[in-house]
Amino acid sequence: MVPRRNVHVFSSSDGAEVAGFFQHGGVSISTFIGWINEVCSIYEEWALYPCKFDNNRVADGAALDSSSADELQPGRYVIRTSPPNTGQLLVQLTTDVPRTRAYSCHTPDNSNFVTRVRARDQRCCITGRLVAADDYTGFEVSHIFPLSETDIWNSLNYKRFIEDDQVLPGFEMNSVQQGFLCWSGEHRMFDDYSIGVNPDDNYRIYDFVVRDPSYSPHGKTFYRNLDEQPRYLPSPDLLRDHFRQCILRHVKGAGEVIDTGRRFDPDIDLRPGGFDLASGGWWSTSEGKKQLEAELRSRLWGAVAQDRMHDVGGLRH
Repeated sequence: MVPRRNVHVFSSSDGAEVAGFFQHGGVSISTFIGWINEVCSIYEEWALYPCKFDNNRVADGAALDSSSADELQPGRYVIRTSPPNTGQLLVQLTTDVPRTRAYSCHTPDNSNFVTRVRARDQRCCITGRLVAADDYTGFEVSHIFPLSETDIWNSLNYKRFIEDDQVLPGFEMNSVQQGFLCWSGEHRMFDDYSIGVNPDDNYRIYDFVVRDPSYSPHGKTFYRNLDEQPRYLPSPDLLRDHFRQCILRHVKGAGEVIDTGRRFDPDIDLRPGGFDLASGGWWSTSEGKKQLEAELRSRLWGAVAQDRMHDVGGLRH
């Protein structure tokens, strides 16, 4: 079995795993140090050291240069105080947790949103696969920020990131800046937070989990139609928010932990007969209950938005 991670980071105070990911290549030492700072609270000057295979708390080599652009090598590392003193220190995980989001096998029914995104992108923005002869079979329009989390969207005032002047007030979650076109498999990866786009690294795509290298989009550049005005392109702020969710889910601690040993799989869990709350199956687990809440919120948002569109006569094109 291929290991889920090939980079592991441990706390020197108790030997617990506090961070890690699967290095597909190209993730630098300085980038990974930045990710650790996103998920860990460390109140002293610290450094990352290779650690012994049989002792997670003991350094086995010199400290890594935190500013280095060199690629981080797969292996085991420990967080200790900065040189020349290399003592143990306490590493605490932040309280932030990734958002649960619904995955829809079909794009929510909003023809204006879908039409505008398709017209702008004309390809999978993750892989570059082109749409041929207006045949969108297999292509889906993904929302960057999940429709299921309307309350969080409102509390964080994320509509401030929408500059699109062709969307009515109150419908910012269905702005063309809130979506992009992608192939169905990449849509699922994006919704699962296993891939993300870093707008601060030239829109590079990162893959955080183990995957067949021939299938992984890691290292590709997210497509943006630069013939469009910035106000109609995917919001870098929303992509940045999504990228942080990827780090929280797949870098923090020992990684995503699900009490059933598997992730949500819409092919199984949303198939006819699969959505059975009384069966005691996946939907009765803690992860299943969180996913159910997200699915219901997403569908409720779609129904409410559709009613409101009828009230105002539809979105402007």
